[in-house]
Amino acid sequence: MKRIQIIFLGLIATVVFYACGKNDYENKEFYKQEVYIISSESTSAVEREISDIQVHTFVDTLKYLNEQYDSDTIIDDKTFMAEIKFKVGIGGSLPAAEKVRVVVGFDNEALEDYNILKNADKIIPAATEYTSSIPFDDKEGGFVVEIEKGSASASLIFTVPVERAKMETYEKFAFPLKVLRADNVPLSRQFTNFMIAGLRVDKDKTVNWSGFPIPKIPTGRYTSVQIMGNPGENNTDGRTRKYKYITPLSITDDPKLNDKYMIWGTSAWSFEMFGFHSAGYMYNILSLVDKNYGIYRMDPILPGNNDFPYHTFAYATTQEPSEENFYDPRLKTLTLHYKNVIGEDYTDVLTFESEDLTLNPVRGGSFYQPQSWEQVRSRGYKYWLPL
Repeated sequence: MKRIQIIFLGLIATVVFYACGKNDYENKEFYKQEVYIISSESTSAVEREISDIQVHTFVDTLKYLNEQYDSDTIIDDKTFMAEIKFKVGIGGSLPAAEKVRVVVGFDNEALEDYNILKNADKIIPAATEYTSSIPFDDKEGGFVVEIEKGSASASLIFTVPVERAKMETYEKFAFPLKVLRADNVPLSRQFTNFMIAGLRVDKDKTVNWSGFPIPKIPTGRYTSVQIMGNPGENNTDGRTRKYKYITPLSITDDPKLNDKYMIWGTSAWSFEMFGFHSAGYMYNILSLVDKNYGIYRMDPILPGNNDFPYHTFAYATTQEPSEENFYDPRLKTLTLHYKNVIGEDYTDVLTFESEDLTLNPVRGGSFYQPQSWEQVRSRGYKYWLPL
């Protein structure tokens, strides 16, 4: 009986201790509140400036009309609204006990230092070039951001109308902000300023065939901008390689394989130099996925695909598919977007040169450098290869 009483008293003591402990930890400020400012584009608290943010791409449409490739170009001149977002917060371990008013203003001194250090000519845009989610207060000399009771932050958003005729001007825009003062909350010792400098705007092109049949991508060899730009890794015998090769997966009418092609050579490396590297072929499959816009999807061959003897580029298996690839039959160019090849993205432009698929084998080449298409075929490739 005495043992039961001891256990019972112990339980009561534990409950009392837990309750007291819980109350001690509730609503306590373990981290001091300090006002800070950061950008929604920032990935690090210590980062205090971001340069050259991509905000918009104007996309023109090239519309082919007939077999002679007569075309109309539909110019994209719509106005786009770019948003530059800042967050003003109080930090700490508790939300605001009452409304906090924070005045944020432009930091001309920081912009001047930036221009000197980087030999730049950024400017704060005129008030007529943007609107803000919080109006500028002439009396306060800045934007009055209010952090409501019970919350920990509020947004300050600048909206810039992006017009095609003024594309170059946005590169000069800068939004250097700093916290000028705040009510009842001290300012952070190091996070009270942030600058976004340079809004990048560019243009691109897409194709709309409007029912006109897309011509087949010609079989043959293509000069590669990426391979020609990487001569050091595509030359071991005094001859620099510059080609990628395109072949269809089938030369017969096969619904599963029509409009599918093989690209021999990947990203910035030539198939002739590295074809069997790491026991894997350097190739990707190109498949037509949108007949109206001539868009092709590029896929690496992944492990486990039994239609192919090896997967693509064995030590870069993180490569991802891309769907922004297109062929222009008038210029005979194929634009390819390689995604996440050894951690990087690459864009290559291939230009058709000849139907001649003859390889330029490396003299005295090693086991991973293909000497002929017959050798490639002998490795167990399932689909058609050039004869």
